[in-house]
Amino acid sequence: MSIRDIIVGRLKDKSEEEQDKFLLAGYFLFMYIAVDAFFLITNVYNDDPENAPILAGLSVSVACLILLRNGWRNLAITLQLIRTNFIAFYFTMIDEAGTGNYMYFVVSSIGALALFGYEERWKGVLFSLLSVILFYTSIFIPQEFYPSSAHFFMVMNFTIAFAMSFVVIYFLNQLNFYSRKKVNEKNDELGKVNAELDRFVYSVSHDLRAPLSSISGLIQLSERATDLNENKQYLELMKGRIDKLEHFIRDIINFSRNARSELLYEDVNLRRLVDEIVEMLGFLEGASSLVTRNLIDEHISLHTDRTRLQMVLYNLISNAIIYRDPSKPESWIQFEALAYPDGCRLEVKDNGIGIAPAYQEKVFDMFYRASANSKGSGLGLYIVKEAVARLGGTIDLKSAIGEGTSFTLNLPSQPKLVP
Repeated sequence: MSIRDIIVGRLKDKSEEEQDKFLLAGYFLFMYIAVDAFFLITNVYNDDPENAPILAGLSVSVACLILLRNGWRNLAITLQLIRTNFIAFYFTMIDEAGTGNYMYFVVSSIGALALFGYEERWKGVLFSLLSVILFYTSIFIPQEFYPSSAHFFMVMNFTIAFAMSFVVIYFLNQLNFYSRKKVNEKNDELGKVNAELDRFVYSVSHDLRAPLSSISGLIQLSERATDLNENKQYLELMKGRIDKLEHFIRDIINFSRNARSELLYEDVNLRRLVDEIVEMLGFLEGASSLVTRNLIDEHISLHTDRTRLQMVLYNLISNAIIYRDPSKPESWIQFEALAYPDGCRLEVKDNGIGIAPAYQEKVFDMFYRASANSKGSGLGLYIVKEAVARLGGTIDLKSAIGEGTSFTLNLPSQPKLVP
């Protein structure tokens, strides 16, 4: 059985970071147990051994080890540091031969910083101050403290050595804390990516298989059909499935482009870009019945990534077409923009069917569909959110059932690089 097993054998449920903290405290306790055992052995050869305080210290260290193994780390550390400080104080006070018992104050003070770590640094600082106070109380002699005396240099050397060690350990703790923090953040991010990847693979395989299976079934039905009109009906249904599949594949490509490609900045005229996308989507079913109100000033431009901004607007406009409200006399989508020195606010508003309050916080999630009858891939608004984030902007949603939906985008205009 290893020392690690002895110390953290019962703490397998704790994180690796927590186990390392327990392990450090355990090593500290084992070292003092070994020191106590060493002095008990050497005292066999002393005429007047001081075994009682050593045995008391050994008992406290063993008790602290038991507490540590049962998960009481802070209590074990606190008791051990009190024990080390006051036993060092006792032996320093009675040390007439000057054998250097005061050096244990260095171990106690620096050990406190290391044991409590950066997260609980103030506890470590308090115990370090306790060690320093006990050192000066036990060894400082005012009448012998003058620049040419050995006592002066002993006190000053201890103080300087303590201060230097304190600073080194403090900043090592700080470095270790922030390094661990970055690693934990990366691990959390990696866990999120893996979870999204699993969901992505599952959803993609399902959404690709469904229209293909449907097309296969329609082909079988058309092969058996003898009526020309019935065959035309099957062909129309197949066309619809193919269009849905094509839309889904495009969303996957956009998702990949946004995640992997670098940002390429250029001047983008917002009004012209909106007009281009509206024209591009003119083939979409229902597009002809949607009135476009482009109220963006023709002089408003952004220095941004055109491809990603196009992705965002493409998805918002196609959603307005797909989720228009046929019961209304006129379906419309409206664009307004307000420029400011380092960017602009762009509002995309429609009078479609709207989004229920219960769904509004979820519509930006990957593959989220408000119902089984949703026509989209579940990727569109997720891509919008991620693309806007890559552009350094924000997007807000306001919607009401039966009234329509409004997306407000705050987009920065990147400064142009001077060659």
